[in-house]
Amino acid sequence: MTIPKNSCLILGGTGAVGKYLVRDALASNSFTKVLTLGRRTVPTDDSYQNQQLLDQKTVDFDNVEGSFPTSDLPQVVFCTLATTRALAGSAEAFKKIDQQYVVDSARYIHEKAPKDPETGLSKVHFLYCSAQNANEKSSFLYPKTKGETERILGEIGFERVSIFQPAFLKTVEPRDPHSTRSIESVFSLLFPVLDLVAEKSLTAGVDRVAQAMRIVGAQEQAETVAMGVTPTKQETIAKTKTQFAIYNNHAIHDITNKFAESKL
Repeated sequence: MTIPKNSCLILGGTGAVGKYLVRDALASNSFTKVLTLGRRTVPTDDSYQNQQLLDQKTVDFDNVEGSFPTSDLPQVVFCTLATTRALAGSAEAFKKIDQQYVVDSARYIHEKAPKDPETGLSKVHFLYCSAQNANEKSSFLYPKTKGETERILGEIGFERVSIFQPAFLKTVEPRDPHSTRSIESVFSLLFPVLDLVAEKSLTAGVDRVAQAMRIVGAQEQAETVAMGVTPTKQETIAKTKTQFAIYNNHAIHDITNKFAESKL
């Protein structure tokens, strides 16, 4: 199978943000093919539009070289792979899933992607869902891991890397009552108050984050702003010359709000 140029790849499509990204990518008409790579396929139903565009493959993130496709990988790559220490079971397992799987996948895609003959950069736009407090200098595991991952992605050698840093994620569907993410369960009760006080700073729906990522990913040129919204931070990584952009929680809201307004 040959993947069309205007196609996308989604890593982590079964997660909270990822499954909405799959749904949005299919419904948006932005892509002619949507490929997912994951430990399991994304469950779909009749509410998913354009399912004929969806191609799903199961892979082993512990064996990227042996289980990932060797060719026909899209040049727009969304990554929403993530976990928590509680779900992973230990700090080591958390870092393996939250960082190693992301980095190993990104490096493989970089290796297989076509290269620009002048710059040597992989012709890939890699979009990663991080977190608002990402900081590789943090003494805390979660923000430190996210910050380290952001830096590594910027140094791999992609033409473009776009980082999304949502604040506290709001699920759109009922939360699993047996979930171990008890802190999230407590905070979810405060969402109406948080949204009223400072939604753009404190919360973001998983569907909103997914849509913002898709809108930015559908752009062909790095200098193009999404719906008139410029990145919170943008720079050229000195080591690789990668165009590196960060969209914080405010930018995520602004992109999706302006997109909704454009449809009125």
